[in-house]
Amino acid sequence: MLWMAPMAEVTDSAFRAMAFSGGADRCTTEMVSAAGLSRGSPGSLPLLERLPEERGATFAQLYGADPHQMEEAARRVAALGRFQGLDLNAGCPAPKVLRCGGGAALLEDLPLLRRLVAALVRGADGLPVSVKTRVGPDPARPLAAELARIAEGEGAACLALHGRYASARHSGPCDWPQVAAAAAAVRIPVFANGGIRSPEDALAALRASGAAGLMVGRGAVGCPFLFAEIRAALAGAPLPRPAPPPNETAPGASPPSAATLARRVAPVADVVAAVRSHLALSLALKRRMKANHPECDFEPERAVALDFRRHVFTYFRNRPGASALRRRLNDLHSPADILAAVADCFPDAPR
Repeated sequence: MLWMAPMAEVTDSAFRAMAFSGGADRCTTEMVSAAGLSRGSPGSLPLLERLPEERGATFAQLYGADPHQMEEAARRVAALGRFQGLDLNAGCPAPKVLRCGGGAALLEDLPLLRRLVAALVRGADGLPVSVKTRVGPDPARPLAAELARIAEGEGAACLALHGRYASARHSGPCDWPQVAAAAAAVRIPVFANGGIRSPEDALAALRASGAAGLMVGRGAVGCPFLFAEIRAALAGAPLPRPAPPPNETAPGASPPSAATLARRVAPVADVVAAVRSHLALSLALKRRMKANHPECDFEPERAVALDFRRHVFTYFRNRPGASALRRRLNDLHSPADILAAVADCFPDAPR
């Protein structure tokens, strides 16, 4: 199974729809505060909107440190009838999450983590619960097997385990033997996550971890095709080896990374088509949020342009024309501006 990882301000319904169309089996929402949701905060429910184009199994991710709030938030999510499962964020190292005692802070308080998993299971009304966490707070304190046993013992259906320690955030190698230890310690499926940016990375992670499946995060941002590429590699198809552009084969230049190669697999015409689809979905989502939640203080077209700046460049990174597009990012104030910039910077792509 290929699972799209939750990413704050990234994995909204439009992004998830793109991931499903690209071959993901399951997605997770961006994280939502259990405290905010349990109190009926106006900023929480809009994050749980779903477009009809998001056709697949999606888990809603909650973060927090209060079991009562976690259980109530889970009940509210389950009552929406929009999601196929719930997920506990027990690994995010972002300061705003740590300050509330959630995310990776839970690795320092395993009894609280246990109570939160149990609370989420109670509130889920029969929906499956997953736990997303890391292999430990730092290399001196590996906890993967213990974390897996806690998740299983409190009724979680599966565990997604980032192979890095919380102290490493998103850099450095993954400790796949720790993920393997977790997989060997429990019967529930364990999914390997971290640093998967190419089919090669995916195959290496599965071999080293023995995981039941993969959770793909930042490698799929701007590259929804990555899921199909990984699936083909898992089926035994030859790995794609596109040639690097001339400026990266100059004497003394570093060889392109696996991530760079993966992004060159898709022809630019396919990338432009994906950008158009993603942009249209993003606009539809903002309009839906505004219609269903009038308290949302934004104008959909303007909000989409601001949010989509982070996506449009990643679609074209490492391709000729990307530098010109990057220079124009701050001048993109509407969906029409984005499409015009893409057409100008990539004139050979079909219109």
